[in-house]
Amino acid sequence: MEKLTYQKAGVNPEKAAELLRGFGARLRENNQDPRVLSGVGPFAACFDIKGDVAALNSPVLVSSCDGVGTKAMLALQWDSLEGLGQDLVAMNVNDLLCVGAPPLIFLDYYATSHLVEEQMMTLLESIRKACDLAQCALVGGETAEMPGLYKEKEFDLAGFCVGVADRKKLLGPDRVQDGDLLLAIESSGVHSNGYSLIRRLVEQEKLSPQAVTGFSDATWGATLLAPTHIFVAALKDVLSEFSALAHITGGGLYENLPRALPKNLAAQVDRDEWAFPPLFQWIQEKARLSSTEMLSTFNCGVGMIGICRPDKAEKLLNHVQSKGLHCWPIGRVAPRQNETVEWL
Repeated sequence: MEKLTYQKAGVNPEKAAELLRGFGARLRENNQDPRVLSGVGPFAACFDIKGDVAALNSPVLVSSCDGVGTKAMLALQWDSLEGLGQDLVAMNVNDLLCVGAPPLIFLDYYATSHLVEEQMMTLLESIRKACDLAQCALVGGETAEMPGLYKEKEFDLAGFCVGVADRKKLLGPDRVQDGDLLLAIESSGVHSNGYSLIRRLVEQEKLSPQAVTGFSDATWGATLLAPTHIFVAALKDVLSEFSALAHITGGGLYENLPRALPKNLAAQVDRDEWAFPPLFQWIQEKARLSSTEMLSTFNCGVGMIGICRPDKAEKLLNHVQSKGLHCWPIGRVAPRQNETVEWL
């Protein structure tokens, strides 16, 4: 009987180790952060948080775990993986911001049927660049070959992030008051949720990534695979000025905004202040969805909603817009009557 090796079973640990050593070396060359005591290579990563907690009265570690979902399948189908690292990092660090914690470290998990060097390095490099945008350190991760679980070039991408905040300054429902204002911050597009439906539309409408959308000068590839906004640079310096933040991801407005509100208060959203961008109008038309269904599935042009006291709204609006993101008031917080989100 022929000798059966791990490599013959479809797993090549030597190749994986070689690729990761090369990426780890480049990561160390590019990383000048003295807080990273050990990165890619050891069994676990070490990060010195002494300087980050020195000014905090009661430091709290905040963590988040998320992935890019089936957007990865469309990116693979259209051979455009360069933005997935930003999607991955954004989905995690934006969640940390919602409780008032700037991110410190990030780790990724990349699983595939068998390693394809170009695919792996494209994804890892995109994650590294996204961590720079998020002002956090990529300190490690895991790469797994699992033939039989994934087919051909299929893969999954997930991540884990840790930040730190002062316990007395944590954002959330307990800080929200009657009369607070709702500030919408624009999304860059679909972001990273709703892609099971998007992929059906791509098939139904026979979309080509090189074709121009018709409602803009951009191609379908650039439009549907636009990376998720990373809101760290726009919000990091003013986090404590907010009462709460809601990251509008899976479940859309109706699922995510209530998570930032106490049970006795509701969000009153002004219909005249929220018009769906052309992309979402196209999705609504082609999928034949109601506005309620759209707002329960997609971000519909709003990637983050900030809740703040009225006297802080102008400062926050000006700050976010100075960072290159459109920000505008869409409503207020009021005593709850029936629904958590009410349209005026």
